[in-house]
Amino acid sequence: MTIVEHSPVPSVEGQGPPVGTPIRSFLLTDVSSPGIACQIISLGATLTHLWVPDNKNGTRDIVLGFDDLTAYRTKHDPYFGASVGRTANRIAQGQFSLPDDPTVIYQLDRNNGPNSLHGGIDGFSFRNWDVELLDKTPEGGDQGAALRLNMVSDHMDQGFPGRIQVFCTYRLFNSKLEIMYEAYHIDQDEPAPQQVIIVSLTNHAYFNLNGVPTPESTNELSTTLVTNHEVQMFNIDHYLETDSTSVPTGNVLSLDQVPAMNFKAAKKIGQDLAQTPGGGHGYDHFYPARAAISTPEKYRLTNDVHRTTLDTLVKVNSPESGIRMVMETTDPGFQLYTANYVQLDPNQVDTKDESQKDVRTQFPHVRKARWGYSPYSAFCLESSRFPDAINHPTWRDQVLLRRGDRYQSRTVFTFSTE
Repeated sequence: MTIVEHSPVPSVEGQGPPVGTPIRSFLLTDVSSPGIACQIISLGATLTHLWVPDNKNGTRDIVLGFDDLTAYRTKHDPYFGASVGRTANRIAQGQFSLPDDPTVIYQLDRNNGPNSLHGGIDGFSFRNWDVELLDKTPEGGDQGAALRLNMVSDHMDQGFPGRIQVFCTYRLFNSKLEIMYEAYHIDQDEPAPQQVIIVSLTNHAYFNLNGVPTPESTNELSTTLVTNHEVQMFNIDHYLETDSTSVPTGNVLSLDQVPAMNFKAAKKIGQDLAQTPGGGHGYDHFYPARAAISTPEKYRLTNDVHRTTLDTLVKVNSPESGIRMVMETTDPGFQLYTANYVQLDPNQVDTKDESQKDVRTQFPHVRKARWGYSPYSAFCLESSRFPDAINHPTWRDQVLLRRGDRYQSRTVFTFSTE
């Protein structure tokens, strides 16, 4: 058996972007749906702001993040809005092998206890992506406001074999935010080009449909937290059991067996939060789509270019703001995370930044992180392949990208008020 180590760059995790990195910022507006807009930055292909109308004739920024763009990827930032890869979520012990030669073990960064998380200490979320604005679909039709970002990940980048190009496309249209990821092999200067690699991408937006905390809301705990949000899941009957390090054990458990995990009927996030597995710290679990359990072959990466049907998996509603969000995705499931370990004290970030003054004129979000963030101040719906799929024979075809195939995933968030 051979263990292939990589030589990591000096740890940049928690230190932010390299000095002098030109972070580009883009504002997209949905011309068909007044009041809906988002801001995206090139660092990590990150969603920094998302404004949607509420039921009080106002507009709220419903994702956690910063106005000070240099605060992203620092110690204050738990991947707010980031595009993460080369693999989303955790890989057990930071190790895996490939089916063409199982005797070769690839060793990744262990940046989450004993495990590798979100691609390692210098994963895709820490890179400055190239950007292009789009105004037409590939077929030539109007597609609303869209932005396409891309980057190249070299062979053995963060310990992952194979050289790939990755694309992230954000699109706003008809009260919808669509996020699409694509990846494929590109030629590399290697004696024997890698024939199979692994990839699983996601967006790590932290949603709060009440809006980010403000001076008025900080005195009202129920509006700064998402425990009052109502969640209902569709086409989902199971969740993945995890061990003490939050890595799947391989067991797929029925929601009917664990009431705290069951959202088949709408209920508030806070209702059973203290009864969640692992000590009642909150939700940090993967929910597979029903089809991913009954017909797993549907999610082989070789089928990606043919799978265009979106499955509706989640609906979330805020009784306070009246904002409703529905998530559809082509991925085999998603990680529900309730920001269990997020902690940003007031006045640590965004205390003096004025870089977003022009944007605030149209979409106010005065120093959005100034008032701090706390556990349960947001929820994440990280649509992706199964966590640690490469180390589970029944799941690994979800993440194995063979030369000539193309990885593709689409997730659509639809907004309305009630």
